[in-house]
Amino acid sequence: MSYDHGDAVTPRFPKYLFQERLSSVEQVLPLARTRVRNRYSYSSFQSGAPFGDGRISSGARLLIVTFPDQNELVLDAIKQALVEEGAASVEHVFLSDVGVDLRMHTAADGWREITDRLEPMLAEGVTFNLEAHYLKQFLDDQPAVTGYYAGGAGSKAHWQRAAGGAMQGQWLYSKYESLISRATSFPDELWRLIDEKALALFGDAEEVHITDPQGTDVSWRVTEEQARLWPQGGNVPGHLLGSTIQAVRFARPVDAFLNEAKQFMPTLNGVVAGTANHTGFFPHIEVTIERGMISNIRGGGRYGKLWRDVVESYADVQYPGFPYKGWAFFNDASIGTNPKAHRNAEGLWESHDSWTNLPERLRAGVVHFGFGAEHWDETFLSYARDNKLPTMHFPHVHVYSPTWKIKQRSTGNWVNLIDQGWLTVLDDPDVRRLASSLGGEHWLEYDWVPHIPGVNAPGNYMQDYGNDPVSVIRAEVAGEL
Repeated sequence: MSYDHGDAVTPRFPKYLFQERLSSVEQVLPLARTRVRNRYSYSSFQSGAPFGDGRISSGARLLIVTFPDQNELVLDAIKQALVEEGAASVEHVFLSDVGVDLRMHTAADGWREITDRLEPMLAEGVTFNLEAHYLKQFLDDQPAVTGYYAGGAGSKAHWQRAAGGAMQGQWLYSKYESLISRATSFPDELWRLIDEKALALFGDAEEVHITDPQGTDVSWRVTEEQARLWPQGGNVPGHLLGSTIQAVRFARPVDAFLNEAKQFMPTLNGVVAGTANHTGFFPHIEVTIERGMISNIRGGGRYGKLWRDVVESYADVQYPGFPYKGWAFFNDASIGTNPKAHRNAEGLWESHDSWTNLPERLRAGVVHFGFGAEHWDETFLSYARDNKLPTMHFPHVHVYSPTWKIKQRSTGNWVNLIDQGWLTVLDDPDVRRLASSLGGEHWLEYDWVPHIPGVNAPGNYMQDYGNDPVSVIRAEVAGEL
């Protein structure tokens, strides 16, 4: 499909995902070699590379941890490529082998994001997820392992904290689709520059206002000190922490964070609305925020009901580091920065990984909002574990066509970081110039824009999409639209 550079509105889905598949390790190996040499992406706070810093230590003894529905051809090719890079050995285990009781999941059940995350926190004191919890126990008995790969894109710090050990990087290649995706081919230098340009806007922010045609309209103010800290704490490659308070939280212990939260939370008000989360899809939901906390949840079907129950159950809890009682705090508004990222075509409706819809949030200009009290300070974590409380944010809402405005402290002008889904730093002359030198500005074009009736496609939003998004999305990922 041909379209104007900067078009983030016209629906499209990457047809190349449906190409005839290769059938041997030898055929796939050239792709695998390029993947293990990546040095920048969404899986680390520092280098961000799926494979650590892109370098494999000579003699390394590596472990790959996957779900049982791992594509065997992809796994074998990556293992061989890692050995070629210098690893002495590359072993593999399924998460079911480390004690995780797995079952099949479908993105049609977006409500699972509540139950899948909440129940292990309460029953077993899990601080992130069951997979990382059991992996830690397994790794404690594997002293010879010098590095391991596990977990999905964008949460390396969570996995590292929960599973411990020498985490080399995340495992991003469970499906054939993930190996051939242009998102994992995106040039390191270009991706890093895009993130740096966006982070620079955070540092000059005085106020933020986000809207989206599915109903989101939320805003907050930023103090000068918070603006200074924001680019530091928000620098998660490819997955920028667009919520000022979440980014500041990473740079502050509980007592100092409380002071920032007291200033930030009262300024945060509005509505977040949509039909998708990390787990999948659900009927249209509207989450109203007043003074930094959820005050009302409308719609959402089963997801909405479960979410309302969580808000009510923990309404009287006083978490350390938070300015008032309750769990239902606004937490994150993270921004994808990879123009080539896309929604799954493979594994969306049947997967052992409960986060079946995780990849879509990495596309440039997509924002995912998250809710819940969270901090990594042990004061917070021990209080939550001792009192059998949630320790992590977990309900999310994805939005695809946001307009994200930042009021600049230096000029008083409002500028768009995102314009109707288009990440505007992609038009920066330095970004365009680098893209051209790396083969062309096609790197900056979106491969995927969701088909949403009543928003960017013919139809009535609620009747043709909002009440039942799954039927439309099934057709989209099958290549029918």
